[in-house]
Amino acid sequence: MSDTPMMQFVDVSPMGRLMASPAPTAPRPAPPSSSTPPRPDRRSGFDGRILVRMFMPVLVVWAIGLVVLAGLVTQNAVPHEQLLLDPNYTGGLPWYTGLVSNLMILVWAVATTAAAGAAFVVRRAGRPQAEAFLRGATLLSLLLTLDDALQLHIVVAKTLDVPKPATYVAYLALSAAWALRSWPELQRTRWQLLAAAAGAFAVSLIVDQLTSPDNTTALIFEDGAKTLGVLAWATYFVVTARDIAASVIPDVAAEPADRSGLSG
Repeated sequence: MSDTPMMQFVDVSPMGRLMASPAPTAPRPAPPSSSTPPRPDRRSGFDGRILVRMFMPVLVVWAIGLVVLAGLVTQNAVPHEQLLLDPNYTGGLPWYTGLVSNLMILVWAVATTAAAGAAFVVRRAGRPQAEAFLRGATLLSLLLTLDDALQLHIVVAKTLDVPKPATYVAYLALSAAWALRSWPELQRTRWQLLAAAAGAFAVSLIVDQLTSPDNTTALIFEDGAKTLGVLAWATYFVVTARDIAASVIPDVAAEPADRSGLSG
């Protein structure tokens, strides 16, 4: 075997130089600026004050609930079963009794919640006129929700010995006062939906006053128009809350944290 050393060949082509060159290293992230202090890790350690703040909302709600339950249990004027159990169960009625009425109460609640949520958003965004408009809408919608759930217009009419139409006039006056006072903000929304709700409610009231309660056809028209009115009412406030959120949240997010009031 020859003692001549084997020659080594070096690839000097562009591809060879590329393969022989070391792989580029990723740049290291810049250290955080000294002007921005690191945010504390809430998972580290244990802070009793944070725990109290976390549970404070439910503790307040529980306290209110316990006070209400204590008042119901200690009174003897009304049997406890009538206050705590479902009316269909206590009356021996089928489960679907009052189904549409119960569903509409839920729809009323959706409208009230949407109005309250939109009022919270515009308050955080610093829009007092819109907040006053939605706060009034929340109170009005809450009143109508309680009236439908508890039949307040009938209770008030019997208690004060006034005709039932007088309670309708009172609700109409409150609604008109809210709409007129809030008209500059109201006209910036899809007020046509609210007008549709008002029209359906008007049809329901007219049929109620001009027909007999024993007339099944009239009952269908009356409650059917009321149902359409409640649906339009809830649709208006849900759509309004969505439109306000889509308009306000991007504006607030673009502002500096110390001006928006949303930091922390």
